[in-house]
Amino acid sequence: MKIPAQGTADEAGPKPAKSGKRDLFCERQGKLFYRTEKPDLLIQEIKSNGVDPSKKKPKTRDLSALRNEISAYLLEYVEGFHIPTYFVSRLSPTEMTVKRSEPIPLTVRVFNRGDDVLAERFGLKEGKELDVPVIEHFYQSNGSAPAWVNEYHVSAFGIATPEELKQINRISSKVNAVLRGLCDRRQLGLAKLKLEFGRYKGAVILSEELSPLTCQFLDFASAKQDRFSLGDVGSAESLAELCDRLRLTV
Repeated sequence: MKIPAQGTADEAGPKPAKSGKRDLFCERQGKLFYRTEKPDLLIQEIKSNGVDPSKKKPKTRDLSALRNEISAYLLEYVEGFHIPTYFVSRLSPTEMTVKRSEPIPLTVRVFNRGDDVLAERFGLKEGKELDVPVIEHFYQSNGSAPAWVNEYHVSAFGIATPEELKQINRISSKVNAVLRGLCDRRQLGLAKLKLEFGRYKGAVILSEELSPLTCQFLDFASAKQDRFSLGDVGSAESLAELCDRLRLTV
């Protein structure tokens, strides 16, 4: 299966365009990717999350900047545990330099607690902590709905090689363990993760952000545990607190 190189996996494919100031490579999930002087690097810019600026409270930190700050911190943090990612450096409040990888059209979901989908599928109590993490794989192609697949589909359809799938699962498990350890020390929980991967110079790397867009963080110090979601009322204040707690500045 031949897939063109891009910043990250994109179920709808990249949308090439030209920017007035920069050479826009593609746009995906509220992020713009720009080419750089180095062919193997891109600049990733996180755009507005659809929040009306007039409704922001004074001195409220921008959601895009918070998302970028949290992601940069967590990507750099997991790299400290020898986990390969697409992160290179943070450039500005909403930008970072990332590695340009060939996407693997496989989304990995890691569950530490039963969500509504697992609850319906297996009769679990929603929110129940699982004895061991559950890892599931979903194939994404041409904008269609993600299809739940197993290792046989992955091999038969040429989505990834057996060795690449082993690396994907190994990285997924390690990212989950590292982030859970980080959260445990901050009265936070990690309910689930959504991870994406790419090929970079012959190696499999994590090629998507780590933020409340892809991670469900829980607040064990609050009556409302699930309060760190993007787009919720007061989400800017909640994400600012999450960012500070992750960085241990409170």
